Amino acid sequence: YPSLLIAAGEYVSTTHDTQWLRKNYPALRGWAEAMLATDTNGDGLVKYSASGNSGSWIPRADGGTPLRPSNWWDTIGFGYEDAYSNALAYRALQNMTAMASTMNQNADAAHYRDRSAKLKRAYLPAFFDAKTGVIAGWRSQDGKLHDYYFPWVSGAAVVYGLVPKAEGNAIFDHLLAKMQEVGYTNFEHGIPGNLIPISQEDYLGHATFQVYEDGSATAAFAYYSIAALYKLGRVEDGDRILFPMLKS
Repeated sequence: YPSLLIAAGEYVSTTHDTQWLRKNYPALRGWAEAMLATDTNGDGLVKYSASGNSGSWIPRADGGTPLRPSNWWDTIGFGYEDAYSNALAYRALQNMTAMASTMNQNADAAHYRDRSAKLKRAYLPAFFDAKTGVIAGWRSQDGKLHDYYFPWVSGAAVVYGLVPKAEGNAIFDHLLAKMQEVGYTNFEHGIPGNLIPISQEDYLGHATFQVYEDGSATAAFAYYSIAALYKLGRVEDGDRILFPMLKS
């Protein structure tokens, strides 16, 4: 739902196609309400149906597999309160506020504005990991914070406005220092999804560091880190990643 609502909002803001919006607004509102309904404990954050608990990703006794994790990194155990999905949800709620205002649905606009503000207030307290200085990947249903130095998670939080500039710079100081520490300096293939190995208990399948999604590099999700660095005014740091990618 967050990604679909973001896409709809981008379409409307770019084309000003109010006829399309008028036709589709009830369905868009339905998606937004379904997304918000996942906040079962009322803390302002959207939830995923899988718990995200360590050890919950092992195959079932009947030979079936558990639910897939909650986002594109679908072999890493993101579940319950997912920092990336909530960054998308925040952007989606902002888009819904704008679309509701365009349709003169003032009560809806106020509702989505309030829910986006509530999500933002909850975000850093829920996901910032004081031990590492970066945004963790997810908080599982048992309350545990799962942090494997995901650059794109912190990047999305900065890009979508969930992290103030000073905190964002401190977060990227830690991420870039960690990247240097682990020896990743060739950015031609993008940025690793995580900078330290995923524990087997948080992986769906056999965790092998630097293979598939456990530490392998991606150009696609490097976007969030590069865009965050530019937003923070760190053009040199962003260029140091982007230019080798363009070369390749």
